[in-house]
Amino acid sequence: MAYMSRADALTFIIEQRSPEIIQQATQRSVALSTFRTIPVSSSTLRLSMADAFPQAQWLMPGVAPDDDVDIAVKPQTQMAWTQGDILVEEAAAIAIIPENVLDDASGEIDLMAQVEERVAESVAVLIDQTFFFGTAPVGGVPASFPVGGLVGRAKAHAHEYVWGTNDASEDIAEAWSATMELVEDDNFDVAQSYAARSIRGQLRTMRNANGDPLYVTNLAGGGPTDMMYGVPINYMTNGTWDKAQSLALMGDPQYAVIAMRQRLTAKPLDQATLTGFGNLAERDAVALRVKTRLGFGILVPKGLGQSADPFPFATLGPKGP
Repeated sequence: MAYMSRADALTFIIEQRSPEIIQQATQRSVALSTFRTIPVSSSTLRLSMADAFPQAQWLMPGVAPDDDVDIAVKPQTQMAWTQGDILVEEAAAIAIIPENVLDDASGEIDLMAQVEERVAESVAVLIDQTFFFGTAPVGGVPASFPVGGLVGRAKAHAHEYVWGTNDASEDIAEAWSATMELVEDDNFDVAQSYAARSIRGQLRTMRNANGDPLYVTNLAGGGPTDMMYGVPINYMTNGTWDKAQSLALMGDPQYAVIAMRQRLTAKPLDQATLTGFGNLAERDAVALRVKTRLGFGILVPKGLGQSADPFPFATLGPKGP
């Protein structure tokens, strides 16, 4: 059949292109939004923590060296502190865009703004993966950061509860509570918990003995907040949570300290020479550089009633076979 198809007349057909970009929202760093942040003006933050506490004693009459309690020598005691250093490290990324690409992009789309958001997101992903698991999406991790991140350090301090340890038939609510107990046994409060969003389905069905849901959503801070046993759950939605290592992490984030030397900044470049690419001006390209400078450390101050190896976080391990 002889006819003029759409392909034949393609040069006369005008495309309508929507200015809307269909994508998931950019994700911010969970660590930066919940951990304790201390601004610093140098490359090292030095913190002092209690290491030994004074101990009071009763004066017992009839006990040597003085039988008379009124003139007995008062017992001596002492208190000690230890110091911990947090070193500032730098994270950065550079995105290169040919000028022709910018010129030809739709005028209704701010391509540079889109690039800036996504490059900044990559830094957030790097921070969360390093602080929680001690790894990085690309490259290595500075030696000054805690080995294994919060999850790895919790395991090193025997603060991991593997789902099913107490009872092979226990549900996740019981395992969640047992994990919280590891923190509470060291006289720390569980103020925040962290997990992958995929765990929601297992939590929604949990009920107490009265049939009330243990997993609830409350309004807090101007928006909905998911909670388990009254403790907020921060979901890692940027793909960094390693479910093979941990189902959830919980503890007191005031002891996860970020030393903030320089918050995330963005700088456009058009004259720089970049390794492996060459001079931007010669290649008619521009670049966007983002960087931040910060350090991270986990404080473990000594307290009364603690175990021999205290730690302010605990991890819930996946259920075994």
